[in-house]
Amino acid sequence: MPPINKKYLIVAIAIVVIVLLSILIYVFHPTFSKPPLNQTKTLTPTPYVEKKEKIVVYAYRDVITGIDPGAEDDIGIVVLGLAYEPLLYYNPLNKEFRPALATEWLKVNETAWIFKLRPSVKFHDGSPLTAEAVRFTIMRNKALYSEKGVGVGWIWDSVEDVVLLNSTAVLFKLRYPAPIDLIASAAYGAYIYCPNVMNYAKASNLTEESIRMWFEQGNDCGTGPYRVVSYKPESEVILRKFDEWWGWKVVDNLNAPDVVIIKIVEDPAQQEMGLISGDIDIATNIPKTSIPNLLRLGYSVYNASLFYNYILMFNVRKWPTNITEFRKAIAYAIPWSEIVNTAFQGYGRLGSGLIPYGFPGHVEGLHYEYNLTKAKELLSSIGISSARLELVISSGYEEEERFAALLKSSLQQIGVTVDIIALPWEQVKEKGMAVWSSPEEAPHMIINDWWPTYATPYDFLYILHSNNTVWNWSGYTNSDFDSIIDEAFTAEGEDYARALSLYTQAQRIVFEEAVALNLCDSVHPFIYDGDKIKFREGAFNPLYSFVLFFQYVEVMS
Repeated sequence: MPPINKKYLIVAIAIVVIVLLSILIYVFHPTFSKPPLNQTKTLTPTPYVEKKEKIVVYAYRDVITGIDPGAEDDIGIVVLGLAYEPLLYYNPLNKEFRPALATEWLKVNETAWIFKLRPSVKFHDGSPLTAEAVRFTIMRNKALYSEKGVGVGWIWDSVEDVVLLNSTAVLFKLRYPAPIDLIASAAYGAYIYCPNVMNYAKASNLTEESIRMWFEQGNDCGTGPYRVVSYKPESEVILRKFDEWWGWKVVDNLNAPDVVIIKIVEDPAQQEMGLISGDIDIATNIPKTSIPNLLRLGYSVYNASLFYNYILMFNVRKWPTNITEFRKAIAYAIPWSEIVNTAFQGYGRLGSGLIPYGFPGHVEGLHYEYNLTKAKELLSSIGISSARLELVISSGYEEEERFAALLKSSLQQIGVTVDIIALPWEQVKEKGMAVWSSPEEAPHMIINDWWPTYATPYDFLYILHSNNTVWNWSGYTNSDFDSIIDEAFTAEGEDYARALSLYTQAQRIVFEEAVALNLCDSVHPFIYDGDKIKFREGAFNPLYSFVLFFQYVEVMS
């Protein structure tokens, strides 16, 4: 056996000493603890807690009329505004633009604008936002309107082409000067959607019906903070948070709803019951007489000025509303002072001209006064002592119901009987459009509630343009009126003051001929549970009507 190396022996002795000292310290040192004898120490796993989804139920009163972003021009806005985004947002109240899918924009000259796109934006199908998507959207929207009369592609009338500068920048080449920044922020016709819809719909051209049908089957291809996951337009639409939305870091809202349910509840009383029972979180059509009591119960109200008005339209193709003096007699017999306080329960402002208060082109003093004597004189001048009229209103619209009752009572005093016909919105629209095909079957009077497409006076006046057979429920044709508003529209881009003057002139024509009367500029109350729901700045924008931007809504419980 070879001798043991002394160096190794010293090291071994040192190790033994260290181990013994460690044992003594562990056993006797008071600052250390040890497990009890004969007990095995175990680790308790952390239980998995499933995240509770934040769900908001938003009650709306009308059936959703469509969700094709290129074709829709009506109720579908409440869905489109969540699933899609325009290049810019605009608020007419403070006249401010806010970047959306475009981060920079420049007016190069009178007929050229450049828009730079936001980087790293994804559509809901995972494809990237590109300049080609912008061009595709605008060209399809233009084609739908010019070839089929569908949608609001007229807003892009000034655009000759959308030139791709690179993958993230476009140049709008115009046929004539136009405020492209305002047009690009429109509530309709400006939402950007992905070109992949052509493949999904197996379409070969931009206006093919299969594209619209693909959307109406409940599909979307937008970039918005929420995506459509269930689409039952007559009962409810369900949208789910799009986690890859570019804006979540910007809004920094951890309490934004995970799921938004837009529930169609036409009856105001049912909306009220749903709110009280907790089945509804935000109601848009509560009986206005119930609001004071709901506030006493602890509910909250947000009064939104939405540039939303109620327009009484006369059928000018049917006797006796085809007679100007008769229409004026009706106008003088309307109890104007009672409209806001009685019909609208204080939630509104008396209408003046067709354009709402605060919106570009509004004119004060364009309304009739209540004067039964004048009304009777006008009827006498045309030899009419009695008449029977039909008035079509939307069922569930309590404002219209109360106004109709006021009108019926007042017109009885001048020998005119009114038959009130309340119909669902879609049937009201059919009745209104019938003035062009079957004027004798269309009603004498009909109420059309209107809100803007974008911040132009043209929008509110175009409802009487002879080309607008979808919304011109008066059947009114006046080439002078058409020419004036068309000229004003094309003048907006280079001489806005002149454009406004022309729009005023057009409104005076409508007033003098009493073709359509703005009854009230509505202030719309949103009733909600303030303990659960908080609205941040940005949740409402009056240009986008009943869109509630849920990325700015907090769910507190």
